[in-house]
Amino acid sequence: MTRSYEYVCPECENTVERDFRVPSIVRSCENDCGFDHYIRTDLLEKVEAVPEEDRPDEWDEMDNEKKVYVALKEGVLSLPDLQ
Repeated sequence: MTRSYEYVCPECENTVERDFRVPSIVRSCENDCGFDHYIRTDLLEKVEAVPEEDRPDEWDEMDNEKKVYVALKEGVLSLPDLQ
């Protein structure tokens, strides 16, 4: 049995599954959102663990990719998480 991983569109939250594990995939969204990085959903779940006091003021306006960078900086995500 092959494990699959879910990736989410940064614009509309459309999801796709793939049988490989990478931090993100670049693809066109079926909902006409354009060509962008779909981020692996387990990474986004960990991003939400960034404590409120460590989040930048513009957190709610930030795209998911930038939130991943903040999570790395704050130690919530590590390089092995991205593999």
